Amino acid sequence: MKGSIRRLLLVLVMLPLLAACQFAPATTGSTTVTPTATSVASTNTSSSSNGSTGNQLYSLTSATLNVPQLVQEVKDGVVEIIAQQTSDGSYIRGISQGYATGSGFIIDTQGHILTNNHVIEGADKITVVLPDNRILSARLVGADPTTDLAVLKVEASNLKPLRLGDSSKLQVGEPVVAIGNALGLPGGPTVTTGVVSALNRSEEEPISEQPGYYPGITQTGNSLFGLIQTDAAVNPGNSGGPLLNMQGEVVGINTLGQRSTESGVTVEGINFAIPINTAKRVADEIIRTGKVVYPYIGIRTQFLYPEVSVIENLPHVLGQYVASVEPGTPAEKAGLRRGDIIIAIDGQRITNESMFVELLREHKPGDKITLTIRRDGRTITKEVTLTERPSSLSG
Repeated sequence: MKGSIRRLLLVLVMLPLLAACQFAPATTGSTTVTPTATSVASTNTSSSSNGSTGNQLYSLTSATLNVPQLVQEVKDGVVEIIAQQTSDGSYIRGISQGYATGSGFIIDTQGHILTNNHVIEGADKITVVLPDNRILSARLVGADPTTDLAVLKVEASNLKPLRLGDSSKLQVGEPVVAIGNALGLPGGPTVTTGVVSALNRSEEEPISEQPGYYPGITQTGNSLFGLIQTDAAVNPGNSGGPLLNMQGEVVGINTLGQRSTESGVTVEGINFAIPINTAKRVADEIIRTGKVVYPYIGIRTQFLYPEVSVIENLPHVLGQYVASVEPGTPAEKAGLRRGDIIIAIDGQRITNESMFVELLREHKPGDKITLTIRRDGRTITKEVTLTERPSSLSG
């Protein structure tokens, strides 16, 4: 059962003494920065006609590499991120004991770096260590807790961006490579290999019952959708690092791992990455505007997988079950009811929870969508005008 799995965000939180010993060079030449979620990328950032960031390197090759060749090609684009909380404050996600370390990768020659939000959340000082051992202060361009993504920016020359692939082309069983700063080990990133185990997974970010035991986790996280499941080994410190196909293209961002069930049974080889197509969309919007805007419909739902229908004694209809309709929302105005089962959006059949969320996120506030609904054994349609998600629901 989904709720019975113990999950681990892959950010490594360091005790101050250990961090000081292991990462002492990171304090040299770095300056304190105060990240803000609404700060916008520098004005010399350009955008192409398809909305991608300036100088973004997208997939240009289909040549298959072996693992050593792949590592040689991408190693200069993977960075270590050290997040610090220098001021007194309460126990917050990401920076529970003063220091945390994670991973990231360079996405353009202007110095933008993509990572997980939980790597840097709560930090007031962010330092990036490049593969050539340059130590740079980083500015937080913007973060999106909803997708657990963040964009940093450093001022540096001779950067080596990674090529971004197309995660929609991934197939189950396809080999992949994960790279990141596992456990904060000195001497460069760790490389592991595996396959795409499954696609379009949805998982909740974890809750820490024992502060410090599950590094960086102190509160209930968001639900993440459309995730890539892989058995490539990932560990604390891998968060924000790239998951690559055998063409050396980034297809995902390593984010989350499962370690045991709530009953203590060990879980092996179940890890999750955010698809790069999701990350590209979010990163482009953050770089343009400093934030991400989401449409809002105003319902609480549960996807009716067959096992859910059986266990909860609900109709055997594949779709999104409406558990409640919030008052005054687009859903209420359109006439949706508790017990409705949404089976399609704009005529596109919904086959899993991630698909439902992604179809909604393709739209903007103000767009009209048509929902196909099963209600009391009948099929009906409702037109809904989306609004902007309230800020109180962000994150």
